[in-house]
Amino acid sequence: MVPISTHVRQRACEEVHSRIPRERSPRGKKPRELRIEKVKNKATCIVGPRRAGKTYYLFSLIKKVEDYLYVDFENPVFYNASPKDIITIVDAYKELYDRDPIVLLDEVQNVPDWERMVRYLLDKGLEVYVTGSSSKLLSKEIATHLRGRSLTYRLLTLSFREFLTFKGIDFRGRNFYKNYNRIRGAVEEYLHYGGYPEVVLSQLKERILKEYLELIIKKDILERFRIRNIPLINELIYYTLNNYAGHTSYDSLYRLLGQRTAATKRTIINYLSHLEDAMYITLLRRYTPSLRQRIAAPRKIYLIDTGYALFGQKDVARDMENAVLLELLRRHEPPAEIYYFHTKEGYEVDFLVKQEGRIAQLINVTYAKAYDEVDRREIRALLHAYEQFKQDNPQLTIITWDYEDQREHTWYRKRGVVTYVPLWKWLLNT
Repeated sequence: MVPISTHVRQRACEEVHSRIPRERSPRGKKPRELRIEKVKNKATCIVGPRRAGKTYYLFSLIKKVEDYLYVDFENPVFYNASPKDIITIVDAYKELYDRDPIVLLDEVQNVPDWERMVRYLLDKGLEVYVTGSSSKLLSKEIATHLRGRSLTYRLLTLSFREFLTFKGIDFRGRNFYKNYNRIRGAVEEYLHYGGYPEVVLSQLKERILKEYLELIIKKDILERFRIRNIPLINELIYYTLNNYAGHTSYDSLYRLLGQRTAATKRTIINYLSHLEDAMYITLLRRYTPSLRQRIAAPRKIYLIDTGYALFGQKDVARDMENAVLLELLRRHEPPAEIYYFHTKEGYEVDFLVKQEGRIAQLINVTYAKAYDEVDRREIRALLHAYEQFKQDNPQLTIITWDYEDQREHTWYRKRGVVTYVPLWKWLLNT
């Protein structure tokens, strides 16, 4: 058993030694905004979609290569690895180097019962970092399995600020005015092709995005969940690409796809959950004080990257809304909560942000270049919602394409101050 363990350990170490110098070279290094805080006796979990840069970020944390043991669970050498195998590798490392390694576990969702392995390593006093491409790693269920011994961070595709940095456009200080027109123009490319790091830097943007989408479908959906009803999963993917930033319900999906794909409602629910778990989409719930109504209400579908909409019905207004949701997820880590909202009068607010027990923000998004182009329903929705949450004094915002202002509005004794801000400027703010 020892020779096998040593062989596997050497392969893992070779992976670190061969990749880190190249990944961390000064020429190619692109900083990310994510900042983590290491807490003793807690694992650091970094969760995000495949190819968003989690491994690069993991390597950026490394100071002295020989102190680290890197295990990539996408590597064939670790195919069918169990928690016991990884513990054996760590023990072999300690015997060889006579010290504890800092353990980096990449794409850990591929290992059954990986939580037991992480708890064991923490109990032994080791420093542990974990990455994963499964939204379940963000859930309270995982925190329960790890018994409160983890801090989880979300790393999505590039923010607009990171996008500009990758493109070599400086937006800080005086350079903001120097590059003003380039910054405003860059938002169109950002919405069109999205924020995957490799896509941003490549000339073959659409081709790479297509490969990413096919990889997610194959590895993170079909293989991980052993999908049997291929026609149904294909229809769901087609549906999400053409209806992102729109509402859906299990009943409506069943009426649309049930007979065509010979699927039960339960199967449709499970498959949609698989798409979300693979971090291909995210589903936004409607805010209501009633938990039962919150569960039963239709959800809104958002893509994990606006670039994927190239393979469906691309629409700049929906791209704007999708980009705002992704930015809200970056800015507001749990326990902040993000929803959409319907007023009693039937008006919709695109985003409601709840923080520290209060409604902090109400946001609508519209493709308007001037005040006259703003649909009055956007304003009325915010005023009606503000009336319901007046005790919390939420900030009212309408994100536009190119209109900026602050106005006080009145509608049938409902009053509120609305801030209008162009999307590119809102995305630049932190």
